[in-house]
Amino acid sequence: MPSPMMKATLAAAGLSSASNILAQFLEAYRDSSPFVFDFAKFLQFVTVTFITAPPNYMWQQLLERNFPAYERKEPVGDVEKQTARDEDGGVRGDLEQKPKLNWRNTFTKWFIDCITLGAIMNTVAFFILMGILKRESMDQIRYNVRTETIPVIVAGYKIWPFASIISFSCVPVERRIVFLNFVGLLWGIYMSLVASRV
Repeated sequence: MPSPMMKATLAAAGLSSASNILAQFLEAYRDSSPFVFDFAKFLQFVTVTFITAPPNYMWQQLLERNFPAYERKEPVGDVEKQTARDEDGGVRGDLEQKPKLNWRNTFTKWFIDCITLGAIMNTVAFFILMGILKRESMDQIRYNVRTETIPVIVAGYKIWPFASIISFSCVPVERRIVFLNFVGLLWGIYMSLVASRV
């Protein structure tokens, strides 16, 4: 049975595969040229996903441990649950109060992941790994990081802040990386186009 991290990684790789194929179609359409599948580009892009998905999964777990989305209710006395009874005294089931969303923690995670550390780490890692896979020189990789990181992060602000808020407030932590990769299908197309030009 695959671990949750392995499932998330495979799902992310599947979505990256679809993104890259769609990006290659768009490139061919844009250039008015016949579509020819570039397996090397495809493999490079999917390999970056396989490398970065597990650390991203652990990063999401770390954020959730330090800034839990939902407040845990402390039991009052010895009673942790209320039991509901129907009219004839039979037990209907347990009534538990739904956990309350902690907005402060949610916005803290959003800021750390989407606006600062997460965005910077993911973008820089992308350019470094893509450069290594393309066998670019260190000078070229440094140039790509220096010139492309800020434009990519600014472009990301158009989609990721909203996706992250939904992710942190509504999506269980073990499914978060998959949700973000699903939202990132279009983002993956954009990043595939970026990867083809650097």
